[in-house]
Amino acid sequence: MHFKFSPSILNRLGEELIPNPDQGIIELVKNAYDADATKCTVELIDTNNIGGSIIISDNGTGMDTDAISDGWLVLGRSKKAAREPTQLGRLPVGDKGLGRLAALRQGSQVNLKTRPKNEPGVEYSLTINWDVFEGADVVEDVSFDTQTNPTQKAHGTDIIIHQVKMQLGRAEVKRLAREILLLADPFDNTLAFRPRLIAPGFEDLEKKVNEAYFEAAEYHLKASLNPEGTAEAWLLDWKGDLLFSAKHENISKAVYRSVPAELEMWVFLLNPQNFSAKKVSSAEVRSWLSEVGGVHLYHRGLRVKPYGDRADDWLNINLARARNPEVRPSTSTVIGRVIAIDRDDFLIQKTDRLGFIENEAFLELRRFAIDVLEWMAKERLKETEKKREDIKQESSQDVQDVKIRLEKAIEEAVPQENLAIVQNVVKEYETAKEREIKALRDDLHLYRSLATAGTTAAVFAHESSKPVTLIQKLAQRIESKGKQLLSDEAYIESLKEPVEMLYRASSSWKRFANFPLHLLKREKRRSGVIDVHRVIDDTVELFQPFFEESKIEIKTIKVNQIPHIRGSIALVEAILTNLLTNTINAFQVEGARNQGRQIIISTEILGNNVRLKVLDNGLGIKDIELDEIWLPGITTTTGGTGFGLTIVKDSVKDMRGKVRAIANGELGGAEFAVELPLSGS
Repeated sequence: MHFKFSPSILNRLGEELIPNPDQGIIELVKNAYDADATKCTVELIDTNNIGGSIIISDNGTGMDTDAISDGWLVLGRSKKAAREPTQLGRLPVGDKGLGRLAALRQGSQVNLKTRPKNEPGVEYSLTINWDVFEGADVVEDVSFDTQTNPTQKAHGTDIIIHQVKMQLGRAEVKRLAREILLLADPFDNTLAFRPRLIAPGFEDLEKKVNEAYFEAAEYHLKASLNPEGTAEAWLLDWKGDLLFSAKHENISKAVYRSVPAELEMWVFLLNPQNFSAKKVSSAEVRSWLSEVGGVHLYHRGLRVKPYGDRADDWLNINLARARNPEVRPSTSTVIGRVIAIDRDDFLIQKTDRLGFIENEAFLELRRFAIDVLEWMAKERLKETEKKREDIKQESSQDVQDVKIRLEKAIEEAVPQENLAIVQNVVKEYETAKEREIKALRDDLHLYRSLATAGTTAAVFAHESSKPVTLIQKLAQRIESKGKQLLSDEAYIESLKEPVEMLYRASSSWKRFANFPLHLLKREKRRSGVIDVHRVIDDTVELFQPFFEESKIEIKTIKVNQIPHIRGSIALVEAILTNLLTNTINAFQVEGARNQGRQIIISTEILGNNVRLKVLDNGLGIKDIELDEIWLPGITTTTGGTGFGLTIVKDSVKDMRGKVRAIANGELGGAEFAVELPLSGS
């Protein structure tokens, strides 16, 4: 007796395991690489409709009957397992045959034609008809006959997939084209393997990939990881001059337990002013990066998906930028590669061929790349801080120099009888300027204090999510065990209500914990054109748990057109957040209503301005003069900071707007109206 397999296993191991057609085709191209091919073409014939054909041809070493029988037709094992280098010195990258199976099953019939290099003039052919398997009891019942024919063709292999079962539209073809172009490192001109796709649009994409605007990069990062696990790194400027270099101790305290590797990355600053003296435009480079950008991972000479794909941020580049955008790139402004030199199979690809199993070798390789990027960011930040300090010192000296020249010019130009008057006016100006500078310093100290409070709250919020998750798991455990040990009636009577309370409390706690983390996202501080309605919607959604907790009905009444203003999301959020916090607090004071609580947020267009109103039906503004509510530290709320409305006033002022308050407005409670200039006005 022995195991037998139903033909349905072919579905499980083939198209169900690797469902994307481009992925299976790429596996056949990898087979060509392992066969020492220097050329490989993928031709799509009528695949824009179901029933087309796919032809994969290469000029590799081909296969004899033993290679077909003991390798090509074997699933789950490969003759590449020995991992001996090929005649061209390539380290094989092939899989266990599952990717090949997925590609072959894309059609109803497959023809294999192969011409072994060691048997000139001979071609072996084989046909697979997948419909035959449908009528078989087990896979082993279906056998194949290999045909031998004379040929004048050179060595190589052709695989023709007939009656393709799916339609390859424009998006699928473009994705396949990109995968084929990036498969063999397109930035290394020494490689002797260049697969091509014969399909509309491929040449245009190939041209775009090969344009290679590396000379337009602002920075060029290089790093290496040796077999002993120690790293080095170098950062060059756009001229190729060395800016910074690092030994291992500057990058990591511990050695990396991974394979030897090289990292290379080009960083672009895509604002147009950086391209004024360059031969290309920022738009051209941006378009190029949209096709090939990201940091790709190459293993044994070929690219491994999904690392470097648009949606894959395997090195946390965007996450690091979100936390601190200064001097950090994004995946859309870099192009690079990590080349893993893995002779002993420490890096193991997943069965579905999408990435590596996250074992120690892979995690340490990723840590190496992330640490190098972190080192680059720190060095650039140090340089930026040094420039800031230099500018401060130069500015201070410039002020003193200008003051001396001004005094000298006054003495020379102003008649003696008017000199004292002019000098007094200058002193009055200096005194007024000092008062302005002192006010700015006080504001700076205030906002530094608020920033400290905000970041501290964010840390506590982040840490609080851990016990919240534990509480949720404990609630699930209690629920599961309770239902297992008690009857339905007993569980409902004794445990159902407290378990549901635990769920509700932990869910609310988690939402509250996310609140400061949401507000402190750094990308919100970028200036630009802002959709006021979108910020209102996002803020209301963020506050929803607070409204529900306080039993407040929130209404938004928006003007028909979308009001766009110039500023930052952070400033608009600062206005809305502090006004909404005030309204929620207004319902917590003694004597405030318990039922029918209501808040309205409305917008309207007034000439070149948008008016944003926040009003409630609380008790209104009491026990404080209206002109005092904007002062820092002044509050009538127990435990309040008195900074909320100060931030509102300053944020409105920063956007060239104005704000006013009504003690008892349209709904009876406090009413705040903010007017901001529309963009373009």
